[in-house]
Amino acid sequence: MGGGIATWLIYRAADGGLSLFSLVVPAGSATPVHDHLAWGLVGLYAGEQEERVYRRLDRPGGEGQHDEGHATLELVEQNRLQPSDFYLLMPPEGDIHSVATISSTPSVSIHLLGNDTGCVWRHSYEPETGTVRAFRSGWSNRECAPE
Repeated sequence: MGGGIATWLIYRAADGGLSLFSLVVPAGSATPVHDHLAWGLVGLYAGEQEERVYRRLDRPGGEGQHDEGHATLELVEQNRLQPSDFYLLMPPEGDIHSVATISSTPSVSIHLLGNDTGCVWRHSYEPETGTVRAFRSGWSNRECAPE
């Protein structure tokens, strides 16, 4: 994800249906706006974060038209997170977000997701321009299987 952000895989199921990992975001850094394409439970262990949650207005079968390279996002929630706070990720709503470390120390969160999040192709969004691109975040300490 860049910016010194690290994703440390703790466990992944052999079938790719589950991953447990830690996300470390340095002070002053933020993730891009991104999706997960799976349910998830996230808990903040250390530091403080601001989470921005978006809703996609042009999903297939939903409002508006769908274009693979374009996404219309609406900011629907901003959350300030302290250690021991947690939140759910539930696609299709509530699955697109970004997190920024707002403390003077790195933030560390623990994620349990219903896919091999680092190795699946997901989406990164630029809400200001409406652009969307496919990406794989990878793992800082493990390889993804070749495609």
